[in-house]
Amino acid sequence: MAPKSRPPGQLSRSAGADVPCHKYASPVIQQSVLSLLRRTFSTVYSDPEMLAQTIQSVKGHLYARDYAAAFKSPDYLLAYVVRWSPSRALAYLHVLGDLCPLVPEVLTRSSQKPNNTKNILCIGGGAGGEVLALATLANELDAKNVNILAVDIADWDDVFVRLHDGIRQGFGWDKKDDSAKGIIELRFSQMDILDVPCYLKANGGKTMLTTDGDVQELESPHDNIDFGSLDLITIMFTTNELFAQSKPRTLTLFGHISENCRPGTLLLVLESAGSYSHIQIGSKTFPVQFLLDHIMVDDAAGWEKVVNDDAVWFRIQNDLKYPLELENMRFFLRLYRKI
Repeated sequence: MAPKSRPPGQLSRSAGADVPCHKYASPVIQQSVLSLLRRTFSTVYSDPEMLAQTIQSVKGHLYARDYAAAFKSPDYLLAYVVRWSPSRALAYLHVLGDLCPLVPEVLTRSSQKPNNTKNILCIGGGAGGEVLALATLANELDAKNVNILAVDIADWDDVFVRLHDGIRQGFGWDKKDDSAKGIIELRFSQMDILDVPCYLKANGGKTMLTTDGDVQELESPHDNIDFGSLDLITIMFTTNELFAQSKPRTLTLFGHISENCRPGTLLLVLESAGSYSHIQIGSKTFPVQFLLDHIMVDDAAGWEKVVNDDAVWFRIQNDLKYPLELENMRFFLRLYRKI
């Protein structure tokens, strides 16, 4: 028998909390997210038959876990964004705003960094679901000086430009005067986040992550990730892809994150619940969340779990309007904090 679903906003008993429905699961806010996406990518829906065929092709590659094939062409990327990013953006907004209260605190608190800046890294965030959710949350909270950087191995650049412009227009950020511009910064960088340790280098006492193997200083700071400056790292439905690409290098990445993030940094991980997220290490098979708990918490890496649920259900509300199918989602949730 399938487990009984929970409405948006309610954690499982095993998580030690019983959270009622909250603001960011409301149909008004969630419909505004869907409407923004529909306006931003309006031209993608112009040929429904061709779009349906492209979606089926992408779905087949995803089912086979052939992620390189699923994200190999601009048409595939656009089809993915209009088909899967809407449901994920809704779920991510609910998680970020309602289930993880430390995230809104990060967005609105005072920072010791220049200009009171808060820095967020979205690993595997090229499709924009978490970027849209974070931007919506920041807008609702009237957060100031938030820098959001999405990195991804696929070339989401053109898609991200559309999303960036759609968000700025949708929230009216493009109409603010010069003194208010740059309050929320959205950026994308194409890189293989697992090309670790070959491009770690010391720079002014900080360990920097760059997109190539050369040790020379890159001209653009957008090509670097300083993990010591981050307030929040998200890895949304990307952990399986990372482990599928390379288990040793993924473990190295998490080790690098642990070594270089400062106390108070948050790490938010969402991934499919159930056997789809089981991975084999040696002769044994483990749930991904079990492995993450071991390497981040049990193995003295310096993190604590502050939100923990192995089976969050997010169900699409019936009155939401969108031209394509919206999916209910079941995922495990981990929010770690560096101590």
